[in-house]
Amino acid sequence: YEEKQAPKLGGVEGYHTAFFSDIQNFSTFSEALDPERMVALMNEYLTVMSKVILDNEGTLDKYIGDAIVAFYGAPVSVNDHEKKSCKTALAMQDALDELRNKWKSEADWPEIVYSMQHRIGLNCGKMVTGNMGSEMRMNYTMMGDTVNLAARLESSAKQYGVYNFVGENIYEKTKDEYMFRLLDFVQVKGKNIPVKVYELISSKDDADNNMVNLVKTFENGLDLYYLQKWEKAISLFQKAEDMENHFTSRNTTPSAIYIDRCNMFKMNPPGKDWDGVWVMTSK
Repeated sequence: YEEKQAPKLGGVEGYHTAFFSDIQNFSTFSEALDPERMVALMNEYLTVMSKVILDNEGTLDKYIGDAIVAFYGAPVSVNDHEKKSCKTALAMQDALDELRNKWKSEADWPEIVYSMQHRIGLNCGKMVTGNMGSEMRMNYTMMGDTVNLAARLESSAKQYGVYNFVGENIYEKTKDEYMFRLLDFVQVKGKNIPVKVYELISSKDDADNNMVNLVKTFENGLDLYYLQKWEKAISLFQKAEDMENHFTSRNTTPSAIYIDRCNMFKMNPPGKDWDGVWVMTSK
């Protein structure tokens, strides 16, 4: 990049942050809008979101329909790229809120547009970035386990009812400035080593008392869940569920998921050798 050479195939390993985003229930938008309006809506959405990524020093990799793939730290190195990715995710949720309000004020879109949500997956670690593809057509992109986990987090966020889902490495690098909720200890499909996964909630400066209490209550419930104290865990998860934000188009919440899990384990205990790992069977 900086040597101003003609692009050629090849990759370089480095420590970077991978970013994936996707619109919730995108196929229902295609059904509700004719193709021209769909293109207009997506172009407006992608323009606004891409600007947020670029303003935070992200590199746009590609668009896949409604999905955005990006990364931080290559081809030009970026300081605190993990924090910049968190800032991006939260700013994109705010930007989507503004877009929804704008579309509502235009009052000529199907109802589904006014409750559009998107999900974001973030992970940092070792990956390869470079020109990949063929001699005829190449794309400056990223590859590796770090990238795969970020993609898995984005796609599995819906199983927890969360919208910013991050890997443990992101949490460790940014927890001094951002507020998170520990969500699970999971083995994602296709991987053997379990990982801790977190919901990115807000910057610490913007955290309100309700969110702080919700996270504390939920994580106390999680401690009891790992001790297999199902009844006590359920009572805390029910308190947390009352504090969750039940906005339109949110299908479930982490608290509701854990109430169901505790009830399931009450009927079918996992046994004393249980390591607390939840195995994901779908991507």
